[in-house]
Amino acid sequence: MTEGRARGRQLGLTAVGVALLWGALGCAGYVAGWQSHQRDARSVLVGSERSLIRHRATSVRSAPCTVSAPATGQLAGLLRIPALGLTAPVEEGTDDAELSVAVGHDPSSVWPGAVGTAVFLAHDVSYFVHLNELEPGDTVVYQTACDTVTYTVTGSQVVAQGSPVADSTGPTLVLDTCYPPNALFFTTERLLVRATETTGPARHGATQGLGVPPSDQVAYGVPAPPALVAQGLTLQQNEAPMGTMTLAGDPSPAWEQSPGPLALEAAALEAYFGGLKATSQSDSGWWSAIADPGVAPPPVLVGATITGHDSPLDVTIDSAHGVADQVALTTTVTVSGGEAPGTYAETVTASVVGGLLRLAGWSMVPA
Repeated sequence: MTEGRARGRQLGLTAVGVALLWGALGCAGYVAGWQSHQRDARSVLVGSERSLIRHRATSVRSAPCTVSAPATGQLAGLLRIPALGLTAPVEEGTDDAELSVAVGHDPSSVWPGAVGTAVFLAHDVSYFVHLNELEPGDTVVYQTACDTVTYTVTGSQVVAQGSPVADSTGPTLVLDTCYPPNALFFTTERLLVRATETTGPARHGATQGLGVPPSDQVAYGVPAPPALVAQGLTLQQNEAPMGTMTLAGDPSPAWEQSPGPLALEAAALEAYFGGLKATSQSDSGWWSAIADPGVAPPPVLVGATITGHDSPLDVTIDSAHGVADQVALTTTVTVSGGEAPGTYAETVTASVVGGLLRLAGWSMVPA
């Protein structure tokens, strides 16, 4: 999500680029993009880089270990933030293809270990969902197959979207995400966390461990029939103002700081829009395919259409024993046609079993 990626980098106190502040696509348009990359997400990328680091550390080399500059979309290293329990893959680039599966490195900035400001970006309700919890003195580590660079957090600030970020005359790091950290909508503010290099680049040895947390489920789907899918079930194909995401219960840290929540939200939206299309067209077969057994469509929506979402659509993901088991969508809508047109407070729940989502409840209360 970038707005005009800078084409070159100037030395001294120059702007790293508006690109790192995510303008054009904003923070709401990423839901659809996450769906096409779910299966390549955190666990696969972290595992690949972990294997490469282990191989380089244990192999005998006659020449110094070197890592070539990665191409756009190429896995580059691992970002570790111990205070957050975060280990995330880092890819070159800040477009949706990169940010849908990894923390992205802004190509207009330097890489960690070089003089200047290295800039990493990630989605707020993904890898950087807890970025606002960092405090001065916390440690940030960037690790490649050859080297480890350690930074110490010096501070943070919330800035307007599009604000330039000054380069530095020493080796520093900026972590950038949308603000507030639970926003699913386009936000006009960005959170920047700044850190100064304290150690590195340092060659790491064969015994260095990564402490990678266990991988969790990040791929989700809805059993919608092809004819229903052809109607268009993604947020990109439908209109709904997004609100905020809440992670309730006891989600595992590895999952909540991964592509998992956004992937689950995207699937829940598919179930929601599928339910709307099934009821408006009175297709009981479509409804039965995407709903839990015994769950009936809401009578007020049968043969009717929602002509307006009157409040943001908020998402709550409930977890039991660290595993997401239910998603709830809440909003206020205007219903036209059907047996009882009017304004309703709407609550839709979807069950999550083995990565598959089905509608588990649909409440319509007159507002």
